[in-house]
This record gives sequence, C-alpha cells and structure tokens, in this order.
Amino acid sequence: MQSSRVSKNRRLIYGIEVEREFTNGFILGLGIGLVAIFIILWASVFFLSVISGIGYGNLLSVFIYPMVFMLGSGISLIVTGFVRESDS
Repeated sequence: MQSSRVSKNRRLIYGIEVEREFTNGFILGLGIGLVAIFIILWASVFFLSVISGIGYGNLLSVFIYPMVFMLGSGISLIVTGFVRESDS
C-alpha cells in the first residue's frame, strides 16, 4: 500500500509510472543541453569566421534561426524545470 504522497509524486506516461523528480531533472537537463549547444554553435561560427575568409555576419545569418530556437527553448525549459521543482 502506498501513501498518498508517493502516489501523488508518480505520474503515468505511456503506461509507465514516472517520478516527478525524474521529469523535472530531465527537463532541466534538456534545457541546459540546448543552451550548451547554443554556446558551442556560436563559438564555432565566431572562430570559423576568423579562420576562413567568410565574414561573421554572413555566417551568423545562416545560423541565426537555429541559434535563437536553441537559446529560447533552453531557457524556457530551464525555467519550467525550476518552477516545477519548487512547486512539487
């Protein structure tokens, strides 16, 4: 028999019980990963423009939409994970 707190912290996803802490940690990890990928992509665009003859603005114009998507998604997932962690 489970207590009400244990059953409240579990959620059924695709037929599998998942702890709420795991979900919060997964969301935080995904957000941190997206922000890290943004930083790596920005650094690679910057140093590629220094090494090659292509201008920084030209390279940045190609990669701006994926970079904005990764930064926005990463920050929103980090905030969502922190809010859900403090709420639960």
